[in-house]
Amino acid sequence: MKTNFVLRFEWVVIAILSERPHISNDIKRVFSDIMRHIGFLVFPGFNMLDLSGPLSVFETANHHLDVDDHYRLTICAVRPGMYESSSAVWMEASCASAHQFDTLVIVGGRGVEQASRDDDLLNLLKTGIAKRLVSVCTGAFILASAGLLAGKAATTHWRVATQLKHRFPDIILQADNIVVKDGDTWTSAGATAGMDIGLALIEAEHGGDIARIIARDLLIPHRRTDGQLRFMRLQEINPPSPRVQRVLAFIGQNLRCDLSVPILAEQAHLSPRQFSREFTAETGLTPARAVERLRVEFARSRLENSNQSMAIIASEAGFPDSAIMRKAFLRCLRTTPQNLRKARW
Repeated sequence: MKTNFVLRFEWVVIAILSERPHISNDIKRVFSDIMRHIGFLVFPGFNMLDLSGPLSVFETANHHLDVDDHYRLTICAVRPGMYESSSAVWMEASCASAHQFDTLVIVGGRGVEQASRDDDLLNLLKTGIAKRLVSVCTGAFILASAGLLAGKAATTHWRVATQLKHRFPDIILQADNIVVKDGDTWTSAGATAGMDIGLALIEAEHGGDIARIIARDLLIPHRRTDGQLRFMRLQEINPPSPRVQRVLAFIGQNLRCDLSVPILAEQAHLSPRQFSREFTAETGLTPARAVERLRVEFARSRLENSNQSMAIIASEAGFPDSAIMRKAFLRCLRTTPQNLRKARW
């Protein structure tokens, strides 16, 4: 396995070659292969979409790029062999340490917990095997377990975002973002966000025009402007603290009542200050934002499953009127109640 010194030397050589056009094209071609080499790291129980999504983006890019700019794509693992995904599809992977990558994409999946305890895998990531490290969905847990997200901004799937923050409090969690870049470390949200991060990486290297062409080919948005929290159901998140679970249940059962911090703190048997601090740490939301989100979730369910008027739904959800409900929808879901109801049909 290459040392960090050797890897740093390689990147210096690449930088020099890029500025010296008179140097042998053969030598430049060897090093440019490294610059375009993207690895996809798998493990037992990986998610197939986490792999196939970004892989398809880069494969499609090769149809539109000049041959000299083509990406070299390699599926790899800490140990070579056949790996079964969570959907029972098997994938052959080469030995990751046998390669030098420009970018290494760590996928997510049900096997993340076990992979996060694999010392060989974690040590591999620390060696500088790639200039740029990228995670898809819960792959962020592997990067975090290797200590590579400490003090960095990151995201992951909304359902496990608070779990990531709870286990690794030194991460600057940006749970609503689809793609987060912090230096040479990139993270993305849920499984389909692997395609978003692939497009973002290509745009960073080749510009927005080629990224838009690829997006059109794949029938996906070029850049999703909506955050992932619009998909979130707050009560589907299971905070570790029983107190917070009890408060969330209380809010859901009393949407039309006074749900100020002192009232909620009383349910948790904590002072308002202690309650606000613990609740925010467990859910990633302030109590006020959580109350608003639960009211929005209730109203969204009514909009999707009933023909009640906006005024009645707003009242049952605990909003003073439908205008305030509309503003809450725009904040939480980035759409209006009217648009949601139209989309139902």
